[in-house]
Amino acid sequence: MLVRFRKLQGIAVLVATLFLLFGLSDIAGAEPRETLKAAFVRDGDLWIRSGGTERRLTEGKQVSRPQWSFDGEWIAYQEGEETPNLKLWHVTSGNSLAVLAEGIADFQWSPDRNELAYTADRKLSTVRPDRQGGPRTVAEGIGSFSWLPEGNGFIASSAVSLLPDGWERVRILKIPLAGEAETLYTLPQASDDFFAVGTSGFKYSPSGKWIAFLATPTASLSADGNNYLCLLSSDGTSFHAVDQMLNRSEWFQWANREDTLAYIAGVGREVSRNKVLKTVRIPASGKPASYTPKGFVDQGFAWAGADRIIASRAKEYEGEGGIESWPLPKLVEIRLQGNRASSVTEPPQGYGDFAPQFFPREQRLVWVRSNRNQADALISGRGGKHPSVWIKNIGSGRQYYGYGNWGEVLAVYG
Repeated sequence: MLVRFRKLQGIAVLVATLFLLFGLSDIAGAEPRETLKAAFVRDGDLWIRSGGTERRLTEGKQVSRPQWSFDGEWIAYQEGEETPNLKLWHVTSGNSLAVLAEGIADFQWSPDRNELAYTADRKLSTVRPDRQGGPRTVAEGIGSFSWLPEGNGFIASSAVSLLPDGWERVRILKIPLAGEAETLYTLPQASDDFFAVGTSGFKYSPSGKWIAFLATPTASLSADGNNYLCLLSSDGTSFHAVDQMLNRSEWFQWANREDTLAYIAGVGREVSRNKVLKTVRIPASGKPASYTPKGFVDQGFAWAGADRIIASRAKEYEGEGGIESWPLPKLVEIRLQGNRASSVTEPPQGYGDFAPQFFPREQRLVWVRSNRNQADALISGRGGKHPSVWIKNIGSGRQYYGYGNWGEVLAVYG
C-alpha cells in the first residue's frame, strides 16, 4: 500500500512539474492559458486585454505607441495625430494623467519603478505618476536615450547641428539621475566611410559590458538603410561599426543570457530584398554569421532561447511590381547550431505573419497576422503549438515600403 502511494505521489509531482514547465495546453491539447496581457489600438482607440476579456479605455482619441510600465500598472501612450500629447493610464483605478508636453520624440519607462522618461524639444525629462509633483528636466541638448539597466540614469546621444564647416560630432553621454553627465564616447567625424548625425536608442548586453545602437545619418539616407549598427564597450574604450541596416530598433536584439547580438542587415528601404538575419558574438570572433538562405528575406525576429530564433521570413522579390506583389512572410524557427530552419506557421492565402515576440516565462509566442489591410494578434505555445487568434482587428500602424511598425498598435506585457 505504501509503495502504491509513493508511486501515485511521484506521478502527481511529475504532472505538476510538467504543468509548470509547459502549461496545461501543451499536455492536454487545449487552448493556451492566457497569462499575458496586451495594450492595443483598435479603430484609433486604446484597449486592453487581460484575463480573457477586452476593455476599451479611450474613445475617439487617435492613440498610438502604447507602452507598459515595469509592473504592468500603467500604460503610456500618445494621443492625437499632428501634435500628439503624452498620456498615462492607471490600469487599476482607470484614471488618466496628461503629461503637458507637445512634440514628444520618444518615451520609455524605468526598468525598476513607475517613472517615465521622455524627450521633447531636445530636453530629457522624467515624471512619476504615482507621486505628487510634475515633470523635471534631467538634461538638455539630447537626441535619443535609454535608461541604464539599473534605472539610476540614462545613456543618451547629443543633438547636433550643421555648422558652416560641417556637422557636429555626436557624443554618447552617461547621465546619472543625481550628478553630472559625462561623455562616454564621441562618434567619428562625418566622412564617406561613416556619416552619422544621430543615434537610435541603446541596448545593453546581458553582461552589461557592451552597448548596441544605430548611428544614423540624415533622414533620407537613413531611410535607405545607411545606418551603422555599432557596438560600444560600457566603459567607452572600444567602438566597432559592425554592419549596415535599416533604422529599425527592433531589428537588433541581444540574446537573453549571452553577449550575442542578432540583427537584420542590408541596405535599401524595401523589406522585400537584401534583408539578412545575422548574429555576432562579443567579443567578436570573426565575421558575423548569416542565417537567411539565398532567395529569402527576414523581416523581423525574436530570440526563443540561447540557440533559437523565431524569424518572419518571406521569399525575396526581385520584380518591379508594387507592394501588393511582394510575397508575404511566415514564421520559421532557426536553430543557430547547424543553421537549421523549420516552419512554425502556415498563414492562409493572402496573409502573412509578422513581428514575432517570445515570452520565455510563459512559454508563449505572440505575432501579428495581416493581409496588409486588416490585422489580428495570434498566440501559441512554444514552437507554434495550438495557435489561436488572441486579439481580432488591431490597427495596422504605419506602413513603409512593406515594413509595418506594429509597436505603434500592440504592446504585450508578460
